[in-house]
Amino acid sequence: MALDVSTTENAQLVVVALTGEFDVYTVAAFRTELERVGYFARPIIVDLTGVTLLDSSGIGALVSLLNQARSDGGSVGVICPHAPLRRVFEITGLRNAFVFGDDLDAVRTGMNAGPPPQP
Repeated sequence: MALDVSTTENAQLVVVALTGEFDVYTVAAFRTELERVGYFARPIIVDLTGVTLLDSSGIGALVSLLNQARSDGGSVGVICPHAPLRRVFEITGLRNAFVFGDDLDAVRTGMNAGPPPQP
Protein backbone atom coordinates (compact mmCIF):
# COMPACT_ATOMS: atom_id res chain seq x y z
CA MET A 1 0.00 0.00 0.00
CA ALA A 2 1.14 3.53 -0.67
CA LEU A 3 1.63 6.38 1.74
CA ASP A 4 -0.19 9.62 1.02
CA VAL A 5 1.68 12.64 2.37
CA SER A 6 0.07 16.06 2.50
CA THR A 7 1.48 19.18 4.09
CA THR A 8 -0.10 22.34 5.40
CA GLU A 9 2.29 25.08 6.39
CA ASN A 10 2.39 28.68 7.47
CA ALA A 11 4.94 30.92 9.16
CA GLN A 12 4.27 29.39 12.58
CA LEU A 13 3.65 25.68 11.97
CA VAL A 14 4.01 22.75 9.57
CA VAL A 15 1.54 19.84 9.65
CA VAL A 16 2.47 16.71 7.72
CA ALA A 17 -0.50 14.33 7.46
CA LEU A 18 0.17 10.70 6.57
CA THR A 19 -2.39 8.19 5.28
CA GLY A 20 -1.62 4.54 4.63
CA GLU A 21 1.29 2.32 5.62
CA PHE A 22 4.35 4.11 7.02
CA ASP A 23 7.00 1.46 6.51
CA VAL A 24 10.22 0.53 4.75
CA TYR A 25 8.46 0.66 1.37
CA THR A 26 6.88 4.09 1.82
CA VAL A 27 9.19 6.05 4.12
CA ALA A 28 10.91 7.69 1.13
CA ALA A 29 7.73 9.68 0.37
CA PHE A 30 7.81 11.13 3.90
CA ARG A 31 11.51 11.99 3.67
CA THR A 32 11.03 13.60 0.25
CA GLU A 33 8.29 15.84 1.64
CA LEU A 34 10.47 16.84 4.59
CA GLU A 35 13.28 17.77 2.19
CA ARG A 36 10.79 19.93 0.30
CA VAL A 37 9.71 21.69 3.50
CA GLY A 38 13.37 21.98 4.52
CA TYR A 39 13.04 24.41 7.41
CA PHE A 40 12.89 22.77 10.83
CA ALA A 41 12.98 25.74 13.20
CA ARG A 42 9.17 25.97 13.01
CA PRO A 43 7.17 23.44 15.04
CA ILE A 44 6.33 20.38 12.96
CA ILE A 45 3.35 18.19 13.69
CA VAL A 46 3.11 14.75 12.09
CA ASP A 47 -0.48 13.51 11.87
CA LEU A 48 -0.63 9.71 12.10
CA THR A 49 -4.43 9.57 12.24
CA GLY A 50 -4.64 7.88 8.83
CA VAL A 51 -1.69 5.53 9.33
CA THR A 52 -2.63 1.84 9.32
CA LEU A 53 0.87 0.38 9.81
CA LEU A 54 3.99 1.79 11.44
CA ASP A 55 7.27 -0.13 11.33
CA SER A 56 10.82 0.58 12.47
CA SER A 57 11.58 2.51 9.26
CA GLY A 58 8.72 4.92 10.00
CA ILE A 59 9.89 5.28 13.61
CA GLY A 60 13.42 5.90 12.37
CA ALA A 61 12.23 8.64 10.01
CA LEU A 62 10.37 10.32 12.87
CA VAL A 63 13.44 10.15 15.12
CA SER A 64 15.57 11.63 12.33
CA LEU A 65 13.05 14.46 11.98
CA LEU A 66 13.11 15.02 15.74
CA ASN A 67 16.91 15.19 15.81
CA GLN A 68 17.01 17.61 12.87
CA ALA A 69 14.29 19.81 14.36
CA ARG A 70 16.02 19.94 17.74
CA SER A 71 19.35 20.86 16.13
CA ASP A 72 17.56 23.69 14.27
CA GLY A 73 15.79 24.90 17.43
CA GLY A 74 12.41 23.44 16.46
CA SER A 75 10.12 20.82 17.94
CA VAL A 76 8.03 17.87 16.76
CA GLY A 77 4.55 16.84 17.81
CA VAL A 78 2.63 13.73 16.82
CA ILE A 79 -1.13 13.39 16.39
CA CYS A 80 -1.77 9.75 17.25
CA PRO A 81 -5.29 8.90 18.43
CA HIS A 82 -4.87 5.15 17.92
CA ALA A 83 -3.66 3.21 20.98
CA PRO A 84 -1.93 0.43 18.99
CA LEU A 85 0.26 2.95 17.16
CA ARG A 86 0.98 4.89 20.32
CA ARG A 87 2.00 1.60 21.95
CA VAL A 88 4.83 1.31 19.39
CA PHE A 89 6.32 4.51 20.81
CA GLU A 90 5.95 3.19 24.36
CA ILE A 91 7.65 -0.12 23.53
CA THR A 92 10.56 1.63 21.83
CA GLY A 93 11.02 4.08 24.70
CA LEU A 94 10.15 7.06 22.49
CA ARG A 95 6.83 7.96 24.14
CA ASN A 96 8.39 10.90 25.98
CA ALA A 97 10.54 12.09 23.07
CA PHE A 98 7.58 13.59 21.17
CA VAL A 99 4.63 15.72 22.21
CA PHE A 100 1.60 13.49 21.62
CA GLY A 101 -2.09 14.25 21.33
CA ASP A 102 -5.27 12.85 19.87
CA ASP A 103 -5.84 15.90 17.66
CA LEU A 104 -4.18 19.09 16.44
CA ASP A 105 -5.42 21.22 19.35
CA ALA A 106 -4.08 18.77 21.95
CA VAL A 107 -0.66 18.63 20.29
CA ARG A 108 -0.48 22.43 19.96
CA THR A 109 -1.36 22.79 23.64
CA GLY A 110 1.33 20.29 24.60
CA MET A 111 3.93 21.98 22.42
CA ASN A 112 3.09 25.39 23.90
CA ALA A 113 3.64 23.92 27.38
CA GLY A 114 7.27 23.30 26.48
CA PRO A 115 9.36 20.53 24.97
CA PRO A 116 9.25 17.03 26.38
CA PRO A 117 12.34 15.88 28.26
CA GLN A 118 15.06 14.58 25.96
CA PRO A 119 15.66 10.83 26.23
